[in-house]
Amino acid sequence: MREKLKILNEKLQRSIVRHFKIWVGGCVVLVLFFVGWFLTREADVGTRQAAEELVRLSENIRRYYQNRPDYWGLSTQTVLSNRIYPQSMLQNGELRGFFGNEVLVGRGENAEVLMPGARGFDIIYKHLNKKQCQELASFKFNEKFWLGIAGITLSNGRKQQFFTWSDKEHILPIKPAAAKALCSNDNLLIWHHE
Repeated sequence: MREKLKILNEKLQRSIVRHFKIWVGGCVVLVLFFVGWFLTREADVGTRQAAEELVRLSENIRRYYQNRPDYWGLSTQTVLSNRIYPQSMLQNGELRGFFGNEVLVGRGENAEVLMPGARGFDIIYKHLNKKQCQELASFKFNEKFWLGIAGITLSNGRKQQFFTWSDKEHILPIKPAAAKALCSNDNLLIWHHE
């Protein structure tokens, strides 16, 4: 009987040690998960803020031009002169995005002043690094924002790609894999608003 109790006690101790190891392992995995989640969450806080400023800027422009027949005269200078921008975007008299990048408003890569009859406008984010480009290009904007977007141009200095609702290969919204494939060290994103 004593021998059976000793064997039973040893089995019980091994079982406790095994369960303890499993429990500790589970705790380590859980801690690693939360650390990873926290770091990922923190990494995209900036992207969320950059996206929110883009949405606010486009809403401010639409509101400013709502009683006009078109966007005639819209330019970066118009946005600055009439204080159409979100306050956080003004840095040293220039429009700057959350990441410190240059932001322009107008038509095309050089943000040309819009002429009479212009039914849409572009917001251009210049000099985004690879990570900023990937996250902002594939950001999940709300439906209201997407309703006003005709397309997005992504340029990495070597290649330029236009994404639109009707192009099956380069469709909006931009998928993370497509942004990852195109974004490089110095990128330009143009949101074409209609």
